[in-house]
Amino acid sequence: MPQERLQLIVYTRKTGVQQKLSQMGNVIYISKRMNYVCLYIDAKMKDKTINRIKSLHGVSRIEIGPQVLSSALSDEKHLEGEA
Repeated sequence: MPQERLQLIVYTRKTGVQQKLSQMGNVIYISKRMNYVCLYIDAKMKDKTINRIKSLHGVSRIEIGPQVLSSALSDEKHLEGEA
């Protein structure tokens, strides 16, 4: 059974914070020039993880990404079944 994952986009003021975010979830992309990190976290632990990220010094804002990973995977499996 696939887990529901949420994409977070975390904007930072310091590059050192970007490395610490790898402890919070699966980091997909780090932009050192634009100072943001894209990562996936468990949907069940969303509130706890977001509060931990907000408590880090150097985090300016957090956005929830546009898609849930598990729903994208289930759509792919559905399309593969039709082919």
